[in-house]
Amino acid sequence: MLLRYLTLLTLLGLLTGCTTSSVFMPYPARALSYQQALSTGTPQPALEANKKLLTRQDALLALLEQGRIQQLSGDYTGSTQSFTQALARLDAIEQRAAISLSHTASQGTALLSNDNAIPYQSHDYERIFVHQFQALNYIALGDKEAALVEMRRAQFFQDKQPKAQEQANPLSDNALNEYQNRFSATNDLAQRVKSSRQNAYVLYLAGVLYESKKQFDDAYIDYKRALSIAPDNRFLQEDVARLAKQLNRAEDSKNLSKIKFSNPKANEGTVVVLYEEGFVPAKKELFLPFPWPEAWYTVAFPYYGDAWQSPIALNINAINSQVVTDTQALAARALQDNMVSMLVRQTLRAQTKHKLQQEATDKGGAVLGLLVGAYNFLSENADLRSWLTLPRFAHIARFNLSEGEHTLSLNNSQNINVSVQKQGFTLLHIVNINDHFYVASWPL
Repeated sequence: MLLRYLTLLTLLGLLTGCTTSSVFMPYPARALSYQQALSTGTPQPALEANKKLLTRQDALLALLEQGRIQQLSGDYTGSTQSFTQALARLDAIEQRAAISLSHTASQGTALLSNDNAIPYQSHDYERIFVHQFQALNYIALGDKEAALVEMRRAQFFQDKQPKAQEQANPLSDNALNEYQNRFSATNDLAQRVKSSRQNAYVLYLAGVLYESKKQFDDAYIDYKRALSIAPDNRFLQEDVARLAKQLNRAEDSKNLSKIKFSNPKANEGTVVVLYEEGFVPAKKELFLPFPWPEAWYTVAFPYYGDAWQSPIALNINAINSQVVTDTQALAARALQDNMVSMLVRQTLRAQTKHKLQQEATDKGGAVLGLLVGAYNFLSENADLRSWLTLPRFAHIARFNLSEGEHTLSLNNSQNINVSVQKQGFTLLHIVNINDHFYVASWPL
């Protein structure tokens, strides 16, 4: 077993390296270059750096980042291709009936290094965003039907039942309590949402697409679902109240009777704003000791350590946007939902490494034991991977304007031009990264 272990260490050094894999280099450190490039409006270097990851454990994650960067750069065809490849990988993960040999091998490698050796598989909240962004690509390319297909796929995953925990929890109550106490910020964030899969931003876009096609019943259903997730959002309240009256839904009309809304006049069109603010925060790493009968293990855990920060509205046309989705809360909830299976893997790994170090000392002497111990220490890293070019918050806004060309101010700092069609819809997609705006508008 020792020989096999040492051989694996050699292979790990050859195959992973310290600069091209998350096994030894935390993913947020690499993603920082993408974020900085987008913050300065120079995304091309980020795309070049990202290409190095497309054939490694982080290939799926690299495709997600690439698709997002391409979309913000206006390369909708390239973004569509990247997201299509990412979705194919996600479908393969979903449809895998049995664990493949490669997956088994990566799980074994992870027991001797860390969870970053397992190919990235994403979370449902990330997949739902993929469908949202892919729908925006299709809208930009003039294919509204394909966009609606993506919205239906997104809703399928929103409605999907959560997976059962992979394993029963063998951890002591003390271990679980210690983890939960040390990561109160993660728990506080997670409590802000009921589920990591419920995304009102996605539902809202689906409703807008249906309404633009005059499928008012479908639009009404999605607006209501979005409102159930974000009940204080006044734009959702107005949309539900407006369609409730139009469709003669008496009960909802009564419940929302105090909500004021305005239909576009004969010479007006509707502007729908999808606004994305900042970057979702990265996970952090903390080392915690866990006592077990045979030894104390020090294990690295991921967590969200930053307290919740309030969103900053976009002021456009003298109207302030309102948040519909808090991505950081979705991410924290996903981490919390996976806590037990993650703790099981972490503890198994710590036990495996401890036993191998003992074997190295017994059979190879103190020096070999120290070398194996040093490797164990250096390789004990938490899995901090997540899609880090996602927005921290997603907002919406909606207003009517007369037909023609309009100049609108964003936060009184930048002007944009928008074309409005009579009795039509204009979708305005705005992404703000450190006060650098990425803006696109499309007729629906």
